[in-house]
Amino acid sequence: MRFRAVGTVVAIMALLLSPAAQVLADPHAVAPVASAATQPTPLPPQVACDTLARTDVSQSVGAVTGITSATVTTTSAGYQVCDVKGVIAPQIQFQVQLPTTTYRQRYLQTGCGGLCGSLNIRVQAAAGCVPVTDGTFAMASNNQGHVSGGSADGNFGYDPQLRVDFAYRADHVTALAAKALIKKFYGASPKFSYFDGCSQGGHEGLTEAQRYPDDFDGILAGAPASITTELNTFNQPWLARVAFDSSGKLILPASKLPALHKAVMNRCDGLDGLVDGQLDDPRACNFDPATIACPASADTPECLTKAQITVVRKIYSGAVTDRDERLYPGGQAYGSELAWAGWLIPNNPAAAQDTTTAWGIGNGWVKNLAFEKNPPLSYNLKDIRFDRKTFAESQRLAKLYDAKDPDLNDFRRGGGKLIMWHGWADQAIPPTGTIWYYKALQNKMGGLANTQKFARLFMFPGVYHCGGGYGPNTFDLLTSLIDWVEKGSAPTSVTASVGSRTRPVFAYPQVARYKGSGSIDDAANFVGAPPQRPTHDDLHWLGG
Repeated sequence: MRFRAVGTVVAIMALLLSPAAQVLADPHAVAPVASAATQPTPLPPQVACDTLARTDVSQSVGAVTGITSATVTTTSAGYQVCDVKGVIAPQIQFQVQLPTTTYRQRYLQTGCGGLCGSLNIRVQAAAGCVPVTDGTFAMASNNQGHVSGGSADGNFGYDPQLRVDFAYRADHVTALAAKALIKKFYGASPKFSYFDGCSQGGHEGLTEAQRYPDDFDGILAGAPASITTELNTFNQPWLARVAFDSSGKLILPASKLPALHKAVMNRCDGLDGLVDGQLDDPRACNFDPATIACPASADTPECLTKAQITVVRKIYSGAVTDRDERLYPGGQAYGSELAWAGWLIPNNPAAAQDTTTAWGIGNGWVKNLAFEKNPPLSYNLKDIRFDRKTFAESQRLAKLYDAKDPDLNDFRRGGGKLIMWHGWADQAIPPTGTIWYYKALQNKMGGLANTQKFARLFMFPGVYHCGGGYGPNTFDLLTSLIDWVEKGSAPTSVTASVGSRTRPVFAYPQVARYKGSGSIDDAANFVGAPPQRPTHDDLHWLGG
């Protein structure tokens, strides 16, 4: 990342006479570097693609790096790239795709999901983003330093170096390798560098901003698993175990979820002033699952038994100790019920407890990654205790894995821009964790106004983990990030869609408010407004 000052006195004076002068008045801001009508010029390759197969970038990376292949291929978007694959010691596999005719001096690195372990360049929250589809970007990704262990995923945790690579090193050295290859191929380093990831990829983005603030000019971090230690040591095991009894018998089947979700929406949909099938902020909801209790001795899909009511309450509460102390900032949000199937409740009521996604991630973590000294091989997710002692043990590695440091002064000083986003109905990572971090960021960086000069959060009603859901879930925040970095245009809202409905989503804490006329499925009929009720973002929990 480089500070980009205007090159001449004439240009400076022009800026001082324009709206951009407000940006220059902020000592922490960087002046816009391009007008809305300009963008980086195309840059053709200076060497043949196969030359990169014989290129050694080890010194640039600071670690032994081998290129395993460099071949010309055509992407699914239809443009041609030099596809480079390599390995950074000890076993970080990476891939870089360098456009042969369409490159415009932009670099985009993408993150992974879960416990990673595979190689896949995946751009998210970028529906219709032209620079992605037309080959503007050189792109890269990595496997976070290990190969997936399949049914024993997380087994890389037996190697301390692989823990470090997964925690924070892999993305940094991949950025160094990719930029060195870009410079070799095109004869110049990229003018702008971006990161885009969701879930573990969102965690990677925040890790980069906190640990390596010069790697990227702009970071897009969706549903970030940034409170990683607590999320995987307690939240996922809690979700994986809560719907089953001690013998592994399912208490709350997926067939109950539609009625539960319907009851939640009937109770809380109108709290934001509009009955539209989505919740602007689920925290305003005060639903009690006992309102749909089954009559004595009855058990139908439309009601909950006493045992099922207890399970639902525990799901909403999230992982807590026997003293009701939170082990993670928040539980499942009201409105997320339909997404519980598959993540924490098997779709098939006869399926085993260990078939859910929460079990797979949580079990792999607690067996292999949660503790300084790995437990016996017989240990599994059922052995985790939700108490202060276990929490304290997990904190010994929290500084290795977690990306919750709110001190982004170096990132801000370098001109970095951060956009975080999260779905309000996320079934995998409670959205309150991201809001908690954003509040911690404000507390450290001088309040909301100062924070929004370089970091903004967007919360999407009715959206599940990293996309999908019943709310408007298709949107493009990557273009917003590019405009912010390259033109100085900070995003105030983004339009999201689902089916024929479009809605604006405003920078948190603002919400979309209906004007009072016109279709509620048309984004043009909404404006940004403060929330009707005060938000309580300082959620108390043991790690806070």
